[in-house]
Amino acid sequence: MTKPLFPALALVLALISALVLAAPSARAEELVVQLRGRAPAESAGFLVAQARGYYAEEGLTVRLLPADEAAPPFETLARGEADLAVAWMPIALVARENGLPVVNIAQVFARPALRLTCLRETGVAGAADLRGKTIGSWFGGTEYPLQAWLNRLGLVADGSLSGVTLLAQWPGAEMLRQKQAACISTLSHDPATGEGLVELDPQEQGAAVLEDGLYVLPGTLAGPEAEARLARFLRASMKGWREAVAAPEDSARLILGPDPDPGALQRQAGMLRGIAGLLSATGALDEADYRRTVETLRSGGDRAVLRRDPQGAFTAAVSDRAAPPAAAAPDRDAAPLR
Repeated sequence: MTKPLFPALALVLALISALVLAAPSARAEELVVQLRGRAPAESAGFLVAQARGYYAEEGLTVRLLPADEAAPPFETLARGEADLAVAWMPIALVARENGLPVVNIAQVFARPALRLTCLRETGVAGAADLRGKTIGSWFGGTEYPLQAWLNRLGLVADGSLSGVTLLAQWPGAEMLRQKQAACISTLSHDPATGEGLVELDPQEQGAAVLEDGLYVLPGTLAGPEAEARLARFLRASMKGWREAVAAPEDSARLILGPDPDPGALQRQAGMLRGIAGLLSATGALDEADYRRTVETLRSGGDRAVLRRDPQGAFTAAVSDRAAPPAAAAPDRDAAPLR
């Protein structure tokens, strides 16, 4: 049996999974949601739904917890301090494999945003040129899809000339400007800008994986009203997301508050325009995309991100209840993960 790729994070996940045994049951009076993402736009749908009263319209009291980059993934969920968490699927599946039984109840983003942006002057014109290069990673779990991508390319993150070197990434694109790395991790809705840059997409190697989804612990699904309650939350959240991407400037102003800095306003609005192309139509998880994500994370032999196929890692019960009859099935016209 292979070991987890990044044992430090895996150890943290294993330790916090023990907290599940002591976690209190889900709060009946409110839903507490742990958000993720460095920028407000990455949580805009939830923030808009809260501000516009969409949760209240569904009879819900919702408390949104801001992302904490210093906290391990799912820590608030494991401690019983949150009912739901927003997370990338690779992080969730690794957490599940290491003892935290998180379950995907919805998929907010149907298409992935992760990219690598590289300096052309370092000799990188495509993914085949990454051998021997230094790559910036945010770590904290976001290295898992990057590692799966490298596995598809036959590259080992061992610091050798025949592999690649991963470095902890600074905020923004400073590592490229300072030439501390040949490539950095970026997002399609928050690209690095400048001349002489090349953006690489994991979909070109069939290495794309699902990102932002909604996760709960099994206890949150227990009880006759649990699925209906979560379905109301999902329905209101997706309404918020649709508004956020349909009116990016107004939504950016709403989530930033009164008198926002003009530069920040334009940046968040630009991110929302980019997120529009990632958003799920209904929040339903497409099982074929889930299977492709698992296959990608299982590739790489001894270096695979996942050691075994997950079991019971998702349920469609919540999204089925949230969607109106005409929209119950995922949007089959949308471009699937490749």
